[in-house]
Amino acid sequence: MYPITLLAFGKLRLEPCRGLEKHYLDMLRVYARMDLVELPEGKGDPARQLKDEAARLQPRLVAVKCPVLLTPEGKLRDSPAFARWLGERMERGESLAFALGSSHGFDPALKKAIPEQMSLSPMTFPHELSRVMFLEQLFRAFAILRGKDYHK
Repeated sequence: MYPITLLAFGKLRLEPCRGLEKHYLDMLRVYARMDLVELPEGKGDPARQLKDEAARLQPRLVAVKCPVLLTPEGKLRDSPAFARWLGERMERGESLAFALGSSHGFDPALKKAIPEQMSLSPMTFPHELSRVMFLEQLFRAFAILRGKDYHK
């Protein structure tokens, strides 16, 4: 099983999002060893919050071969391109960790330290939907790689 970690700040509060998260995590377990780590959001002014979050996030990111920040400024990929990107990492045996920032995003220093950044969309979505959307796209990428009909 391929190991993938999703690092996310905050808990899902909306029941429909929790249900969808469970649904996609259950479906992903066929393809990957998924580890979801929920981290508490930082407190205080936004700059201090981001520094605190970065300090707690960075050790988890550097522990894997390919850390990825999910950020609006990151590279946009369609589903087939994301599947190809994922497949290449798997072929190289790279461990993956995807990080979904808090409501303020990521500390600028963390963005400089982690070059691999991916955007889910140029649009802004609530944190809870972004989390579910990423899991769905990850499942879709595995379906594409395995030649399943789901992605159509």
